[in-house]
Amino acid sequence: MSMLNPAAPYRRDDRSTLRVPVVMPLVEVFVDADGLLTVTLDREPYSADGALRREDLRRTLVDIASDLATPIRVEVREADDSTFTDIITPKQRDAEPAPAARRVLASPFGISGDGFTAGEEVEVCVVVARQVAAEDGSTQLRLPPALLACHPDVVLVGRTSGAVALSGGAA
Repeated sequence: MSMLNPAAPYRRDDRSTLRVPVVMPLVEVFVDADGLLTVTLDREPYSADGALRREDLRRTLVDIASDLATPIRVEVREADDSTFTDIITPKQRDAEPAPAARRVLASPFGISGDGFTAGEEVEVCVVVARQVAAEDGSTQLRLPPALLACHPDVVLVGRTSGAVALSGGAA
């Protein structure tokens, strides 16, 4: 039973485990009179392969949501000044294989770890987004400018390869 409508059954779906960020990425789509699309992601131009037409809209939005692995807010503005808004959720990914013997690092006093060199500076990295690498093993991640202004140092870590990339090009 629903809290608002006692006659309606309460339903759960397979997306109940989907985590929705506090601020969703904003995709704005401008459609001109010829049906050509101009797409921006968080007010930054979204580069696509060639010119996008109206029939490319669904594929483009699904690709963006899948690449970001998070729901996105979409605003479509037509040439006649009509506006449509929607939320696109990414497709559920297959469950990742469980990593071998992952140690629990949390304790009542915070987070701990070992294996570091004495006197080594240890940085704390919090995961704010995930993205799947391209076929050639590269990735390009778009983060909101406000986030980068507050936290300019970014670390990319490959979950299976262990590859590490630091902002500024050092590895």
